[in-house]
Amino acid sequence: MVKVPAVRRRKDRFGFSLVLVLVLALAVGSLLSFSAMAATVGSVFVSYAVDDVPRYASERLDGSYRLFIRGQEVPEARRRASSPVARTSDRQGQRQLTPLIEHYARVHRVAPELVAAVVSVESGFNAAAVSPKGALGAMQLMPATAARYGVTNAADAAQNIDAGVRHLKDLLDLHRGNVALALAAYNAGQGAVARHDGRIPPYRETMLYVPAVLAAAAQRNKP
Repeated sequence: MVKVPAVRRRKDRFGFSLVLVLVLALAVGSLLSFSAMAATVGSVFVSYAVDDVPRYASERLDGSYRLFIRGQEVPEARRRASSPVARTSDRQGQRQLTPLIEHYARVHRVAPELVAAVVSVESGFNAAAVSPKGALGAMQLMPATAARYGVTNAADAAQNIDAGVRHLKDLLDLHRGNVALALAAYNAGQGAVARHDGRIPPYRETMLYVPAVLAAAAQRNKP
């Protein structure tokens, strides 16, 4: 397995670290969608180097690695991605939302493959998605976030994606192009990242969410 290195501040013109994405993608293997996980979610191990920066891997690479997240079985009811109907629905949603994703990614100077990956993992390209926590629409905006960016109808795909991309751009700027931390803040909230000294919060959902989005983005970035 490939060890996940410390995050570096290497950015392309969109502030999108493609090198980071490709390396992290190798570490997560088949975990291409947090919302559509396989039957078993793998364990995550962490090691702290001399610079005190955590390095993550999907197996214990040496004695310095300790178990960070224990893998678990995913109930059959959550294995939505295996359904042909679900796959068809996702493809239809992707066709409908891709023009909006590409437009607002260009407008706000965020890599479109990163935005598409967020939409894929957050909602499966479902503009009407509502989470148990109240997140809304394609980019799963919490009501407070939607209000902050002037969204009047979170179910409107254009408003939702525009606000979601602006929010993601602000997080990328805040974290100086560190895509992993920006995604962690998108998922867990900026306050959670700040409380953990600028590191990915040790929440199971966030630790699975970040590599899932990066893997999906890397897949879309392939020539």
